[in-house]
Amino acid sequence: TSSHRIRIYEREDYRGQMVEITEDCSSLHDRFHFSEIHSFQVLEGYWVLYEMPNYRGRQYLLRPGDYRRYHDWGATSARVGSLRRAMDFY
Repeated sequence: TSSHRIRIYEREDYRGQMVEITEDCSSLHDRFHFSEIHSFQVLEGYWVLYEMPNYRGRQYLLRPGDYRRYHDWGATSARVGSLRRAMDFY
């Protein structure tokens, strides 16, 4: 099995509160009280980011690397509702 690890930050440039996640999360707000995520560090694996909770709304594929602000992953706002590990690529 492949491992997945992502760090989410409440502010741009990896500032503010940070949480490291290794499994799917259907509601970032319920679990971590974050409704906006301004930066990410994808340490391992690929992740799919969703604009709304329960894996709904716009989707963004995050590859391993640094995302200093929401424009870096192609979003028009910092609103993030849920995220899950991308498990299969063909």
